[in-house]
Amino acid sequence: MQSAKSPETAATSARKKNGKKKKNKPRRSIFGTIMRFIGCLLCVCIMAASAGAVLLSLYVVQVTEDPDGKLDLDEQKLKQTSIVYDRDGNEVNTFAGENNRIWRDISAMPENLQNAVIAVEDKDFRSEPGINVKRTIAAALNEFTGNALLGSKQGASTLEQQLVKNLTGDSEQDILRKVREIFRALGLCNRYSKETILEAYLNTIPLTGTIYGMEAGAQEYFGKSVEELSLAECAELASITKNPKSFNPATNPENLLKRRNHVLALMRNQGYITDEECTAAQAEPITLAESKSATEKVTRTSRNSYFDDALFADVTQAIMEQESCTRAEAQDKIFSDGLRIYSTLDQKAQSGMEQVMLNEDTGDGELFPALWHEEEIPSGIPADSEITYDESGLPLNPDGSSVFTDDDVPVYADKENTTLKTSQDDNGNLIFYESVRTQAAMASISMEDGHRGEIVALVGGLGEKKVDRGTNRATLPHQIGSTMKPIAAYCLAVDSKIINYSSPMADTPYYLKSDHQVLDTDRCLKLGLSTDKYNAANQSRDDVWRDWPTNYGGVGGDGATMLVYDALRRSYNTIAVWIGSYVGAEELFSFAHDTLNCTYLDPEHDVDLAPLVLGSQSQGLTVVELAGAYSIFNDGKFTTPHYWTEIYDSDGNLYLDNSKRVTTVQAIDPAAATIMNRLLSNVWKKPGTANGMKPETEGIDTIGKTGTTSDFKDYTFAGVSPYYSTAVWWGYDKPYSMWGVDGTLGNNGKPTQRAFKRYMEAAQADKPAKDFYYDDSVVQKQFSTSTGAIVSGGGETGYYTEDNLPDDSYATLTDPSVNTLDPAAG
Repeated sequence: MQSAKSPETAATSARKKNGKKKKNKPRRSIFGTIMRFIGCLLCVCIMAASAGAVLLSLYVVQVTEDPDGKLDLDEQKLKQTSIVYDRDGNEVNTFAGENNRIWRDISAMPENLQNAVIAVEDKDFRSEPGINVKRTIAAALNEFTGNALLGSKQGASTLEQQLVKNLTGDSEQDILRKVREIFRALGLCNRYSKETILEAYLNTIPLTGTIYGMEAGAQEYFGKSVEELSLAECAELASITKNPKSFNPATNPENLLKRRNHVLALMRNQGYITDEECTAAQAEPITLAESKSATEKVTRTSRNSYFDDALFADVTQAIMEQESCTRAEAQDKIFSDGLRIYSTLDQKAQSGMEQVMLNEDTGDGELFPALWHEEEIPSGIPADSEITYDESGLPLNPDGSSVFTDDDVPVYADKENTTLKTSQDDNGNLIFYESVRTQAAMASISMEDGHRGEIVALVGGLGEKKVDRGTNRATLPHQIGSTMKPIAAYCLAVDSKIINYSSPMADTPYYLKSDHQVLDTDRCLKLGLSTDKYNAANQSRDDVWRDWPTNYGGVGGDGATMLVYDALRRSYNTIAVWIGSYVGAEELFSFAHDTLNCTYLDPEHDVDLAPLVLGSQSQGLTVVELAGAYSIFNDGKFTTPHYWTEIYDSDGNLYLDNSKRVTTVQAIDPAAATIMNRLLSNVWKKPGTANGMKPETEGIDTIGKTGTTSDFKDYTFAGVSPYYSTAVWWGYDKPYSMWGVDGTLGNNGKPTQRAFKRYMEAAQADKPAKDFYYDDSVVQKQFSTSTGAIVSGGGETGYYTEDNLPDDSYATLTDPSVNTLDPAAG
């Protein structure tokens, strides 16, 4: 009988049978497990920290890089406002982009100014590394606790951080902005000395409006440079920076006074000034420099005058030529390079002209009457579409652009001004209407030796000037009418001895109806005929042609004899055209365009008697060009009109010399200039066209000439004294007849004559007596007012040269065959 095996024996047998022995597993301790977990976590943290460090490094590199050079303090020093000086070297204006600043070295900044800024903005500036660690940590904790730690939002910005913010414009209110600011401030402190950083801060700190930096502020508020600032004024400038609006010295002087006294107390407490100095400075009132006297009328609210705008445009062009750059690049150079521009501006002349052109009602109406009429404004708005309006209730084109500009005066169809007046064009789009008024422009050029050709005053519009670099009518061409007659026809005929002072001329049209040369266009339109003079139907008729030219008011033209001196003062068109024909259209054009720099004359359309004698040009002349052309009527010399003489860079090196662009030529013989001068002096005498309008300036003579274009669309006046050559224009921006608009106010050019008179009297009020140049070869003779011949007694005084005297046999010039020169083609 077999006994049963124990379980252990059975298990052993089984193991043996399988040929394997099973080992016992050691038990893992809890401590080991925890340590291994910590090790793994540590590895993950190290990897994460490494990745974070890499990302942080990349972020720091990204936020501290400066591709635009905004944090390059050496480059910032170069970005300065350009300064404009008048003809006497006085600073009169600045050309600034977004920031108007004038850079000054730290050595020029008073210690009181430096210390005032440090005391109120960052008292630890000289010892900290670009950031204030304690304040930064406290501010960060306060931010993370929702301002619970310190009770309110705390600032921690150092001067370096404020400088970074000012230069980069990075002003977002978030944590990342502060982080960026901190790293950038540290970077600045590593690259630049404290002195350099403080210099940059003082030169770029924003004050009020577009004023940046202490020098610009000192000049604007106190009318002096930083070196001249008192302790109180230093504290005042340092006070503005906290809140330029609240502490604006012009609008909130009380707030500024309290802030200034607080800054002075800080300076005392920090040991920068004594108790006595603090008390004395706190007792001083805030005294600002006055930009205008209390009695002077404000002529503009814009920063720049019309002269400044014209100067800016001319300097821009000069830089484009010098640097071969774009207009935008040239303007950026003006705004940022701190140029020193020495202009030709005469402040007294400019102020006098601005007062005249302010055009105020002095009790007997405006100097230039406001003649209103309606003009069309086309739009891209289909008549059957829904109209979108802007905030002002004015229509917008489909592309979102405004139909009306800021200066437009819309015309309404109802008295309540709720419905705009409209019509439709041929394409079915709406046409709106605006009311426009007459405008005017004036320019004056120096006649004095040493200042020849200098534009001393210029105004390009009526009333208060409100915008910078807007429409400047003084630099835009307009037809000049009869003021063109002396410029080429008369003066060249005198210079060439074709005519003399009292030459008899036949008052007869240059073309008769029978010549079939000049169409009566009004009649053609009434008859439904073509306005082309070469049209066969027109050439076959005799009733669609007219005599040309005719005289103002339809007077004369009957072939009667008239003397040159009388024809010019009466401004007879017939005789002027005959005289121009003897000179020749080609020569007239060459002289006006090339010699007298009348650049808007068109060689394709203006080489003819109508534009070159009667002033009906395709574009016209600017008042600057007109004044420049009349400057020859003293000694015959012409100097290119110019706005500036020299331009220096910010380091005082000559950058541009305008003498390379300005030339002086003997346009006509001095004797011819003297004779023309005397001819133009007759305009003031009855029956001269400016009878009774001569400026009342004792000991200073004046000459001049009126101008009216066809259909009374433009009126001009040009006149000369030994001091100034001045031209005036009056009309609509888009030519439109003033005849009959608002009664008879637009039926003559008297406003241009009155404006000239007032300006010349104001500009020359304190000038000493002075005579025109008189050439020694010009002799005075008495002549018969009926024949023009020399007489032994009586008659009028004429001015001649010995080789061009009239005599008893002097023939009346009735047609070109009388003269040896061939007439110009019509």
